[in-house]
Amino acid sequence: MLTNRYDELFQENVVMTMDNLKLSTGRPRESILRDLKNIGYYSSYNERGKFYTLDSTPKFDAFGLWKYQNAYFSSRRTVLNTVKYLLSVSSAGYTHDELRRILGIGIQNSLYQLTTANEIVRQQIGAQYVYFGKESTEEQLEKRSSMPIEPIVRKTLKTPVHRSYPDIEPLLIIDILVAVLRGHETDSAVYSYLSGTGSPVTAQQVEAVLRYYCIGKKNSPTQN
Repeated sequence: MLTNRYDELFQENVVMTMDNLKLSTGRPRESILRDLKNIGYYSSYNERGKFYTLDSTPKFDAFGLWKYQNAYFSSRRTVLNTVKYLLSVSSAGYTHDELRRILGIGIQNSLYQLTTANEIVRQQIGAQYVYFGKESTEEQLEKRSSMPIEPIVRKTLKTPVHRSYPDIEPLLIIDILVAVLRGHETDSAVYSYLSGTGSPVTAQQVEAVLRYYCIGKKNSPTQN
C-alpha cells in the first residue's frame, strides 16, 4: 500500500524535503501532497515549509514546538497561528526578540500582519514594543509593567570574510544559481538536479559557488 511506503520512508528519514519525497516515490508534488494529506502530516514553519514529517512524529514541547536539526514544526502549523497562540497563553506578552528566541526565526512580518489585522495588541513599554494576546491584554500588560525593562542590545557589524571568486566557467555558475532559484538549496540537491540534466558540474564546484554566495547548507536532514 502507498501508506506503508510513506511509513517506511519516514521511518528511515524522520524529516524529508519535497525533493527527497519525489525522488523516493517517483510521484509529482501534487500527488505527494494529496497522499500526505490523507495520511496526516506537518510541514515546517521555517524555510518556507520545505520540510515534511508525519503527524505521529513530532514530540512537541510546552510551546507546541518541535525542532529536528534545521527543520522547525509547530502544533499550530503556521507561524501566524503559532505566534497568536503563544501570545494568548503568555503571562506578560512577548517582545519580538523573545518570540524570535522561542521560535528560532525572525517574525517581524508576522507580527505586523497580526497587529494590522487586529489579531494581537502591540504596546510600547520603555524603548521597546511588547505584543499581547487580544483577549488578555489588560492582565498581561499589568504583569509586564511590573517587570524590569531589559536593555536593548545593539548588534555590532562583523568584518566581512574575504572569499575568492570560484574559478569556474561563468555558464556553470549561472546554472548553479538558477538551480538554487528553482528551489534546490543544498549542495547535494543542486548537484543531483544539475547532474540529472547532463551538466558536467562537479560537487566541488557546486560547493564553491554556494559557499561564495553564502547560499544554503551542506546537508539536509536526510543526509546524516
